Amino acid sequence: KYGDMDLDYGIDVAAQSTSDLTTIPRRLWGRARQRIANWDVAARADLDGQSGDSAKITIDAGCDDLDLALKVDGSAGLSGRKDVRLHRLQLVKGLENEDGNRLIINPRYDLLNREADVVLSWKTGDINVEVTASADTQRIKLSKKIDEDNWVSPSVDSKGDVMLEWDHKIDDQSSFTTSIRPQEAIDVKWKDKEWTASVNMPIDGQDVSGANVHIAREVKF
Repeated sequence: KYGDMDLDYGIDVAAQSTSDLTTIPRRLWGRARQRIANWDVAARADLDGQSGDSAKITIDAGCDDLDLALKVDGSAGLSGRKDVRLHRLQLVKGLENEDGNRLIINPRYDLLNREADVVLSWKTGDINVEVTASADTQRIKLSKKIDEDNWVSPSVDSKGDVMLEWDHKIDDQSSFTTSIRPQEAIDVKWKDKEWTASVNMPIDGQDVSGANVHIAREVKF
């Protein structure tokens, strides 16, 4: 019995032909979630199934009353030097006016590379505008609601890289998302209730190379 705590776990597997069973599974992960006072707190750990020498750690905390969320990413050594390091910090603050238009301010800081950026999102009606800016790169993303079940989101950055996303809502618990980055990759994510399947297909010139498939199932105790 874990009281009010929810536990999730999953295994990410590469769907590539191989005779080396040590490559399966690729990654193990687990997450614990609990409500503390007015805050929803979650801690997640990801373990590389091949090396197993460190785990990625993510801690999220959100308060609906304050329209505020905090996120910390780090790692923990499991062999040799067993230390905990912080990698990335971010804060998300929401502001909403009487008309229902919403501004989201999301400053982020990379402690490893000592780099900072900020994401500003403005949501009004069926249109969302998102601007991401750092000292080196600026990116703008425009999302348009086509109907009750479909969103289309093109984006471009100051370096000329473009991406197109399509989000399709199947029902209240299921969705399908496709992202196309020319000359890079095609990503597909299918969420069906407690199951999530993600497919990454790298693009090499005019060819789409072998796909990486990750499957996870959410289980609550």
